[in-house]
Amino acid sequence: MFSQKATCGIFSGEGKMAQLTKGMYGGEILAKRGLFGLRCGQCRGDDFVHNGGWYNRAGEKLGFGDLAPADFLEVSNNLEDGEMFIILSESDSFWKFVTRPGIIGSMAAVKPDVEAPGVEYVAEHAMYVIARHQFYFVDRYGRKEGVVTMGGLDFGVISKEEVNQLIAG
Repeated sequence: MFSQKATCGIFSGEGKMAQLTKGMYGGEILAKRGLFGLRCGQCRGDDFVHNGGWYNRAGEKLGFGDLAPADFLEVSNNLEDGEMFIILSESDSFWKFVTRPGIIGSMAAVKPDVEAPGVEYVAEHAMYVIARHQFYFVDRYGRKEGVVTMGGLDFGVISKEEVNQLIAG
């Protein structure tokens, strides 16, 4: 299926983040198709991540939506050196910021920092980190080591503490 292998333990590289900019995919109402063929709010039948929030290494939200293994591969193959595409759960990227629910999610009142919660928040809540030709799975429970295969892709397993190192570069 996918032959891409994760490279573990490479925590270096200064990135410009020229490609990955805050809000680049728009929002739920004014979604834009953009880089890597992604679209804010996208639904995938073969989703690997459901309604995840997508962030750059500066802790800024790029967009949200489902991601399939093919999306992980497309992002990884087309990131610039030093860039990172960081994925948080729907809860950590949206619902924890809701101050008043709306009829639909986009009509909810949210805290002002929902679009840029910062590096510390993103590092603390990261589920996956995608770098150029590298995939990382964040093990929050300290049970896994090495490499784990999910969705046909090999992920280097890192701890929450290692996410900070990885993002800081």
